[in-house]
Amino acid sequence: MATTRLTQAHIAALRSRKTSRDVRDASLKGFGIRVYPTGRKCYFIATQIEGERIWKIVGDADEMSADEAREQARVMLAAIRSNGQVSSEALLFEVVAEEVFQRYGRNWKPGTFAVNRGYYANQILPRFRGQSITDITNANVREWFASLHATPVAADRSVPVLSVIMSCAEAYGYRPEGSNPCRGIRRMWTPPVVQTGT
Repeated sequence: MATTRLTQAHIAALRSRKTSRDVRDASLKGFGIRVYPTGRKCYFIATQIEGERIWKIVGDADEMSADEAREQARVMLAAIRSNGQVSSEALLFEVVAEEVFQRYGRNWKPGTFAVNRGYYANQILPRFRGQSITDITNANVREWFASLHATPVAADRSVPVLSVIMSCAEAYGYRPEGSNPCRGIRRMWTPPVVQTGT
């Protein structure tokens, strides 16, 4: 496995191959970037605790710089090594969301995956970036949903994506069971009724 200090220039120069490949960062042990055959690049951490291998996505290389990812990885690794698990402070929304796209995304068709990625990047991430996945409440989601009133179709299609992220967060043990804050959110847009002649 290649090892080098990851810089923006180096990351930009990485090219995809027929299989995924990892490049480790020389300046922070356990931190690296994975390049997928599709060309997508994501930062990750990989370490071992009591013989158990832990691998988690830090974030997408298109959405954060190498320095930002390295600092976030440093926090996550420190939390894992001190507690044996990621602390709630390290469970940033975007970190868990990336894990969901990585693990659950295979259930979506490629076209659906791409569309959901778009709603995530444009409607969801700007609002919840930097928040702990454990702190997002139903009131937060309702406030966010209301803020999208100017684009009701995008709002309606973004909620199911956020709901999947939250449901998976429960399944992965990051949120209490039954705590999905998207419950009870009703659609904004109703298709117009087509009048027919009598």
